[in-house]
Amino acid sequence: MYEKSREISQMAEETTQVDEQNVQATAPEGDVDYEALYQKEKKYSQSLRSRAQDAESKNDKLSVKSEEDRQAKLIAEGKKDDLIAELRERNKSMETKLTGYEKQEMAQRETLMESIPEEERVHYENMNLEQLRHFVRQSKAPDVSNPAEAVQGRTNTNVNLDNFMQEDEKFRRTNFGDILKAYDRKSARK
Repeated sequence: MYEKSREISQMAEETTQVDEQNVQATAPEGDVDYEALYQKEKKYSQSLRSRAQDAESKNDKLSVKSEEDRQAKLIAEGKKDDLIAELRERNKSMETKLTGYEKQEMAQRETLMESIPEEERVHYENMNLEQLRHFVRQSKAPDVSNPAEAVQGRTNTNVNLDNFMQEDEKFRRTNFGDILKAYDRKSARK
């Protein structure tokens, strides 16, 4: 027994030494084609991803099959009432989840519809939620042609000292620096 463990440890040491030698022997010398290595790694990750997706789909199919077999077994054993009660409970929990999702979707839809001018809402009310999100994002797309950050010292907002306090708090907080600059300019002119 002692000799077997010694032989195993010697074999492990030899394997480690061989692995270290292989690693040292495979170290690249000179130019390395990083593009080819990248493409090879990309292809390998794609194959792993497709294998994982295949495994997930097989797992889903097997779990559905397993559940069908379990239900058939319960029916064969004469436990239909237990199965019906179980399915009713599952149905109730699914219905409560569904109503929660429907409430969330309706709230999102209402929020998105509020951001659309009232005269145009008629055109958007029959769209699904994804389409509605897309069109709202498109209508709120920033004007890239002349952004405020392009020229230092200039902003798109024209801050008037008289109307500044009538704006909402968010506007006042974001444009406080601009109002100070405008005040400074006016005081320097006098």
